[in-house]
Amino acid sequence: MAKNNPSKTKQGYEIQVDRDLCVTLAVCLGLAPDVFELDAEGKAVVKNPDGTDLQTLLESCKGCPVNALILRHPNGKRIWPDPEVDLNGKPI
Repeated sequence: MAKNNPSKTKQGYEIQVDRDLCVTLAVCLGLAPDVFELDAEGKAVVKNPDGTDLQTLLESCKGCPVNALILRHPNGKRIWPDPEVDLNGKPI
């Protein structure tokens, strides 16, 4: 079973899948197919954190109906869900 460990982009952003929340709707695959894939359990996993631009990565996180995708700025603050900062690290 894959772990919930975050994957980092080259710019230092972290993307993480909360496997306990993931319900295999695969919206993330539709929005960012080069970033996500489904594993043998049908759960989303990050296959390539640099598979798309940051705005598309954020949109794929926002598209998850159960908020199973967590995106963090390199400063550690949450971008999605329950945003603390925007993609540029500015407080919301």
